[in-house]
Amino acid sequence: MIRRILGSRWGVSAVYLVEHRGVLSLVDTGSPGCATRVLKALVEMGRPPEDLRQIVLTHCHGDHAGDAKRLAEVTGATVVAGDADASVIEGNAPYPAPREPVSRALYRSFERFSRLPVGRRISGEEELDGGLRAIPAPGHTLGHIAVFAPDLSALFVGDAVWHLGPLRPSWRRFTQDVERNADSVGHLAGMRADRVLLGHGPSVSGDRMRELATHLR
Repeated sequence: MIRRILGSRWGVSAVYLVEHRGVLSLVDTGSPGCATRVLKALVEMGRPPEDLRQIVLTHCHGDHAGDAKRLAEVTGATVVAGDADASVIEGNAPYPAPREPVSRALYRSFERFSRLPVGRRISGEEELDGGLRAIPAPGHTLGHIAVFAPDLSALFVGDAVWHLGPLRPSWRRFTQDVERNADSVGHLAGMRADRVLLGHGPSVSGDRMRELATHLR
């Protein structure tokens, strides 16, 4: 089971409730305020908040980690994040804002989210609760991760790839390391998932992802 929820009032980011091997997880939490949408979705599914076992943050930007603190407090779920981004999420490292002034001004609003402890730091490919797999995918941020649900043949790629307009790697001005992001897109395409779900834009087929990776070589 996969349920997509809009993660911001602008409707340009998404979070995902995923049930895999009997374990309910959330991939990203959206901007501050999105917790209300997530909790409403749980009610509509007939699930109490404590059924949410883990919150997997693909990266430390506030449009993805913005309501993690509230959701973790309400549900008791374990928060999972890439090791290089965990210190940002906890408030112990600088926020990776863009260098370009206009983009930096836009991202400044995303910096203002409540920091919180990360219960599990991912430093390599690891199996998560319920058989999900966390896959390091650095580039957009240095600790960016993706999540693979093998039984659903679904890959959650966060901001490694954007689909606002043409399918493409994450926008350069918002990407810490463009070359590493391109490498990550190639690695993720090699997972051979049937369905690829993005933080920004509609999902695409695995074939579309593989075509994109081919063009980046």
